[in-house]
Amino acid sequence: MARMTSSGCVRALAVVAAAGGYALALPPFDHAALAWLTLVPLLLIVRTASPRRAFAWGALYGFTAAWMATWWLTQAVARYFAAGILPAALAMSAAYGLAVAATFGLFAAGAALVVARRGTLSRRLVTIPALWTAVEVLRARVLGQPWALLGYTQHAHIGLIQVAAVTGVYGVSFLVALGNVAIAEALVALREGRGGREAGAALAVPAALIGGIWLIGTARALAGPTGGFAAQPVAVVQTGVPPAFHWTRAYAEQQLMAHVRATEALPAERGPALIIWPENALTLYLENEPLVVRQLARLATRHRADLLFGAPRYADGHTFNSASLLRASGQSGGHYDKQRLVLFAEAGPLAAPPPEAAASESPRDFTAGTAPGVLQSFVPLGISICHEILYPDLIGRTVRAGASLLVNISNDGWLDGGYGAASRQHFAMAVFRAVETR
Repeated sequence: MARMTSSGCVRALAVVAAAGGYALALPPFDHAALAWLTLVPLLLIVRTASPRRAFAWGALYGFTAAWMATWWLTQAVARYFAAGILPAALAMSAAYGLAVAATFGLFAAGAALVVARRGTLSRRLVTIPALWTAVEVLRARVLGQPWALLGYTQHAHIGLIQVAAVTGVYGVSFLVALGNVAIAEALVALREGRGGREAGAALAVPAALIGGIWLIGTARALAGPTGGFAAQPVAVVQTGVPPAFHWTRAYAEQQLMAHVRATEALPAERGPALIIWPENALTLYLENEPLVVRQLARLATRHRADLLFGAPRYADGHTFNSASLLRASGQSGGHYDKQRLVLFAEAGPLAAPPPEAAASESPRDFTAGTAPGVLQSFVPLGISICHEILYPDLIGRTVRAGASLLVNISNDGWLDGGYGAASRQHFAMAVFRAVETR
């Protein structure tokens, strides 16, 4: 019994350490090579486990990986709402971790079943990575938060991720999972004394496939854009919206002036064609603020640039989290209303203030928009707001509606609190939307 307990502890430590490798492969650490090894310990352990026990090992791996990769989530939720609801924030974080853990458990149980059937090596090399990919699709479509998928660990390898133009991020996840399965199979062949030839066979085809895709993707990336485009300078103004912002008049005026000052400080030579402010740059309902609208119009005219900014919008009895465009002429260029709202923060209690003024903490839900986010600047802009960039289908619809330059305005200040982990992960995922819609 002592031996069994000792063996179980060693396996548990191996699973937890491997899950840590998953987190370290993601931003802000970006040790992308670890992604090609992170599943190996789990795959070795579940080879000899029953599906039920394999599910438990996978759930342990998944919960640990989710917690380590999104360690900022608990403090972000507490900071956004109120320090007094820390227990609720912990509960929400735990619920997210458990949901992710269940999907990892399904993968591990499925992998154990595949191995138990004693099929061919080639079948395992195809089936187990396909299981991983299916589980990621489940996370994205059912849980609705495709954050920190395995493929995102490779965001800096532009050649490799070009396959996402055909497969989406899931194709990159498949390749990374394939690499893990190949290494695990090679280690098993060596451990069982089947020699280097079988170990080499396990590695050869996956290595050739991954290497070939990488080389083709690199050539494609180096070839540059496939169509004509208008090259113009764009200025991005990011003042760092404070984590615990409040819907008060004083705060709104402070943020407005901070963005105006930052814009006025832009270099005078070769002025930008477009100036972009972030989500929540203004916490004023401009329907009630004609003086502010005139101030913004003068700013755009003075810089001879279109101005895109985030602000709430009130229309027909509904409140929207919106991006608005002012043209260089000072005229309105339209608006985009966010379609994918964040549960609790935007679509639930404690969401948005009433439209009478930005001086109340009283809650009101935002309403989801319905129209694609295409606004015309020097090129058609494909607008998304914050975590909408996680959803390939939404971005794809925007491009099909005519957008040629993707613009995501975000306020990750409430997520990061100065640590930068969430914003870097957010940016890594945005890279894939550009590849997918190239």
